[in-house]
Amino acid sequence: MNINKLTPELESLKPIVDQVTAILSQNGVTDYVSTVISNMKENAQLLAKNNVDAWIGYGAYLPAVERVIALNAGETEEDFYTRTQYPIHVVEAYTVPGDDLATLVAADQFYKMHRRLVPCTNTVWSLNDDEQHFINLDEYENRLKYV
Repeated sequence: MNINKLTPELESLKPIVDQVTAILSQNGVTDYVSTVISNMKENAQLLAKNNVDAWIGYGAYLPAVERVIALNAGETEEDFYTRTQYPIHVVEAYTVPGDDLATLVAADQFYKMHRRLVPCTNTVWSLNDDEQHFINLDEYENRLKYV
């Protein structure tokens, strides 16, 4: 299956990643990934208070985001896939290889773009431009959620 629907492009992400690291560095932050994860979790918890599961807003990026969160928390890659049952090819398609911060930035950009266009309750996301392949986040009972 060819996954090509709004996958991350490192060239277009680099200026945004550079801006994020500059701002965080200016604030004395040295662990950029942990700080971004913490901010994502705080935002999701705030929305959960209003019965909004912010995590589904990451759409097809959610498996890649969860992988970054899990590995950052010390979970092994094998344990992550066993627990979540996410398809490896979906996680890999939405991951910037070797750059967890860029993966999180890409997911955040996707989230911001889609929350204006797609209802925040949508759990089915297209994985390719011809919209023949999808991921339904409801099929993964162990996915990250705050509702």
